[in-house]
Amino acid sequence: MKLLAIPALLLAAMISTPAQAKLKVFACEPEWGSLVHELAGDKVDVDVATSALQDVHVIEAKPSLIAKVRSADLVVCTGAELEVGWLPQLIKQSGNSKVASGAGYFMAAPQVKMLEKPTALDRANGDVHPDGNPHVQLDPRRVLVIAKALDGSICGIGSASSRSAHWNPSPACRRPARTWPA
Repeated sequence: MKLLAIPALLLAAMISTPAQAKLKVFACEPEWGSLVHELAGDKVDVDVATSALQDVHVIEAKPSLIAKVRSADLVVCTGAELEVGWLPQLIKQSGNSKVASGAGYFMAAPQVKMLEKPTALDRANGDVHPDGNPHVQLDPRRVLVIAKALDGSICGIGSASSRSAHWNPSPACRRPARTWPA
């Protein structure tokens, strides 16, 4: 009798404990995927569209990426037109209104002052970015500013999402405000 009671109690505990739904994040580049993991840990599932070996200017909007965007709660990308050739297509074809704009759409570049804005747009000068240099991840001070904003977005999306009844926010969201270096 005692042998049956222990498995029965374990089964009852597993059934009564709600599953912890994770926030689904689609990151355009690996550096943003890593930052999301650093901020939210195991409370998120992150799909990354590109690898470090790919040119993010020329990614193909494949059906597999569309499916990942379709299920995402949050899209995290560089912005400043770095992904202009493929990200708008992914979002449009996914039909996911949560990430089309607003809280589910996080672009890193607008969080910091853009540098190297061209005075004239001329393709003879190579790959020209009209909004300025979008490679903001190369400066750790700028990444810190972006991390602060992204931390707030992750916490806000997680608590406001339809998963909120079962979503256990990351430690970053449950503790007092994070102390960031100056």
